[in-house]
Amino acid sequence: MLIRVRACTVCNRSDLAYYHYYGLRDHCAQGCFGHEVAGVVEAVGPGVTRVAPGQRVFVRTPSTSGYADFALAREVAVGSLPDEVPFEQGAILQLLPLAVHATRGVRLGDRVVVIGQGPVGLMALRMAALRGAAHLTAVDLDAWRLERSMRLGADTTRHVDGTTEQLLGAGSDFDVAVDAVGTPTTLNACVSLVRQNGLVVMLGTHHVDTHVTVDLVTWERKGLRVHSSAEPLDTARAEALAVAERLVRTRELCLPDLLTHTYALDELPKAMEHLSASRVLYPDAERAPYDGPPRHTLKVAILP
Repeated sequence: MLIRVRACTVCNRSDLAYYHYYGLRDHCAQGCFGHEVAGVVEAVGPGVTRVAPGQRVFVRTPSTSGYADFALAREVAVGSLPDEVPFEQGAILQLLPLAVHATRGVRLGDRVVVIGQGPVGLMALRMAALRGAAHLTAVDLDAWRLERSMRLGADTTRHVDGTTEQLLGAGSDFDVAVDAVGTPTTLNACVSLVRQNGLVVMLGTHHVDTHVTVDLVTWERKGLRVHSSAEPLDTARAEALAVAERLVRTRELCLPDLLTHTYALDELPKAMEHLSASRVLYPDAERAPYDGPPRHTLKVAILP
């Protein structure tokens, strides 16, 4: 289907990595730059049955960039957007099926820790709360972001400097540990934080440190379970999207708390510069010029 783009939010991880590491990491030439889209269906192909021209939608992953007036998308990647949700907030919903799939292993009564409270970490935190987690711990470099974590359901927050020692101070024997950052340090911290037979979720994408060393003896000794947030098949995409559509109608997602800035399409370089003042753009072992994420920033929306 062809979608008239009304907003495209910037992915704080993938889009930034594609922007800065194009030509330096092979995968940065293979992803869709600008994949968090909300808009109105302009036209559909003959096989489309769920949506029609004129319908408001959000897109899980488009086939072409959302930093444009129009984008193409497959039907399986599109969800219905209620009239009361502004497009710039609706574009954030690209994260919701991801968070739905990432938290599929959270059970009623679980103790869950989420490392990283950027937009996707906050969405995962919210999903874990809606799935019935008994206690939620949020961990981040930024105290301002942790204030948002409390609004979205965190019972405990921990402000850290990113070192292993401080990350491990978040607690122990969690049922589920979610790495919503995507660095060797945060992934290995999750392994230490969960109990025997606990679940480690890889939610943050390892775009910068693409090769991660883990202690497999520890994984085996603890009998850990592990899964990623990726939806490998269309069936998984459709299931997560169906759950996401139901959740959008409940108004429990706190989308206004996630959107912090808007830019016009011709200001996209300025928006990328704003978001680039971030520690996560640098290899884990390298000294970064920033101590954390951009100040007072979560989601940035680009408006054509």
